[in-house]
Amino acid sequence: MEFKIATASDTEAVKDLWAYCFEPADNPFFQYYFTKAYEPENTVVGYEQGELVSMVHLRQYTLNVRGAAVPVSYMVGVATAPTARRGGVGAKLLTSSLEELRRRGQGITILMPSKAAFYQQYGWDLYAHQWTRTMALDELRPLTERTLHFGRVRSADEWTKLAPVYESYKQDLCGYAIRGEKEWRRLIESWLAENVQIAYVHDDAGHIEGYGAFKLGEPTIPMSELVYRTRRGQRAVLNYVYNHRSQGSSIWWNEGLHDEGYLFHPNAKEGYGTMPFMMSRIVDVPLAFDQVPASKDAFEMSAVETTVNGKPAITFTLNVTDSLAVWNHGAYQVAVDATGKATATKTSDEVATNADATITVGGLSLLLMGRLDAEELVFEGRLQADEVIIETLEKLYPKKKMYINEWW
Repeated sequence: MEFKIATASDTEAVKDLWAYCFEPADNPFFQYYFTKAYEPENTVVGYEQGELVSMVHLRQYTLNVRGAAVPVSYMVGVATAPTARRGGVGAKLLTSSLEELRRRGQGITILMPSKAAFYQQYGWDLYAHQWTRTMALDELRPLTERTLHFGRVRSADEWTKLAPVYESYKQDLCGYAIRGEKEWRRLIESWLAENVQIAYVHDDAGHIEGYGAFKLGEPTIPMSELVYRTRRGQRAVLNYVYNHRSQGSSIWWNEGLHDEGYLFHPNAKEGYGTMPFMMSRIVDVPLAFDQVPASKDAFEMSAVETTVNGKPAITFTLNVTDSLAVWNHGAYQVAVDATGKATATKTSDEVATNADATITVGGLSLLLMGRLDAEELVFEGRLQADEVIIETLEKLYPKKKMYINEWW
């Protein structure tokens, strides 16, 4: 097989495969995506005997990971033609894509799985779940708030109404997408193209406290984004949807796993669930350590503190196991300076028998992203290390509250 970055000449074949595997060509999102959002230069395609049989679209994002702006590719539209399935094409496509991202200098990549198991076998792991809630609109009333006023967004030019609410919501969270004007316009334009309603709520002074994006037309009204500064703001948005009882019978919404508003719901035994939302993977071990800062608080630990080039540093040896991206597999010398800057220098393409710690590539992704801490990774069998190294890793990379709500 031949893998390459797509060009304009591949577009029709890319569209055909997308239409076969995902939305048909007359779908509003299909029309929007291939009219305004598709980027051949960020698409990897695979050809076999002159036919395009696989593809992945590398959507360019910037994530906030432990306070750092980390460039990533969000892998969407991963598809293989039925004529080429069950022949290992998927693994080859993923490997080729990781090689491309490594050339671009990206240490981490993300994707939303249709089936997590397929990607877990190749080193991806889930770093973000979300709560989901489904309830009859008639039962929503106790969760509504009527003291705020309503407004609607009808143009991408109004993105500045929503952005401050999003900025407030994501304070103290990790793993989320940084949204500037370009990202906001793209998001709102895609919502409007799919006839998604965008409502916001504000007080008498015009201060916006929350917004929601939802779609009418089916018995269940799905709300794909619900963001708020205050609980009052969230309940006011739900009140706006409650006013659509003649246009739907139930509501579905999702929110960050960190949100504990369910504690005060009147009927918490029905309609609740968790949704596996986003997976992450290490593209390149040294790049990932370089791009994700460690905590300076780790220097309160002195057991493994030493010096590098005459300056204080925490150092340890680390084995990483990776069966897909073979350039990651092997032993590393890791050093973290007093500012939290980490470097990982590969010392062997084979794992070392005397390394301080051994971690799977998926486990390393969860550690750096902040989804699990070192002790939890030991419990899950993803990390082996002695107690001193475990305690040090917990200080270097403490657990964080994760959130992301990008759908493509």
